[in-house]
Amino acid sequence: MRNRTAVGRQSGFSLVELAVVILIMGLLLGGIASPLSKQRDNARFGSAETQLEDVRDALEAYWLVNGELPCPATPGSNGTASVNGGGCTRQHGFVPATTLGLRGSRNDDNLLLDPWGSVLRYSVSASDANTNGVWDFLSDTEVATITLAGMTPELTVCSTAAGASASACGSSGDTVASAVPFVVYSLGKDWASFSSADQLENTGATVAGGPSGIRYAVSSNDVFVMRGRSEMVGAEYDDLVTWLPALVLYKASIDGGHIP
Repeated sequence: MRNRTAVGRQSGFSLVELAVVILIMGLLLGGIASPLSKQRDNARFGSAETQLEDVRDALEAYWLVNGELPCPATPGSNGTASVNGGGCTRQHGFVPATTLGLRGSRNDDNLLLDPWGSVLRYSVSASDANTNGVWDFLSDTEVATITLAGMTPELTVCSTAAGASASACGSSGDTVASAVPFVVYSLGKDWASFSSADQLENTGATVAGGPSGIRYAVSSNDVFVMRGRSEMVGAEYDDLVTWLPALVLYKASIDGGHIP
């Protein structure tokens, strides 16, 4: 009996040995899970980039047909462009997906969502070069009357928020694009919580008023930041931003027969 017991003890695992095995398995599984998580993140970023390109193309197509840009949607406009007189209800709002005929997931306010479940933002130039109360890029007549030389879209894209004002980048070297007619952007993976200055530059105000009761962060001025992704503490950035130059839209006006 003593011999069998001794043999039984030698053939089993001690608690220490089991703990070591579990630790090793955990490390191995963690090593596998980390790359998979990274792959999922990259896939979502890729999907978001494609989605922004689709929105940008839809806005260009809308301009080609109508000779003007649509207003941003608001939480209460059910996904459609929200117009107010010769301008928009809001300069900084959301992609008017219903007006543009875009498909995709929507939230309870019928606003188009990015791959992380956050609504896509859209801002349009409120310039009024001839001071007649009509925003230049919201009317094909305005575009034809003012001409490209007189168009003065005021949106600006910078590589950093450092030194930026409400209307310009901190320096010319920080300017990625100026005189931009519209900007479309996603707040990225960390849309629900962020604190870096560059991301906060894209979300300085809040807007509500939809059926959901949600308060959304939107831009508060004419300056936006676009730069490479970073997870550096205090300098995090994962927003995605796109736009079109005024020249492209003006050429589309000619191609669409809105300008002789």
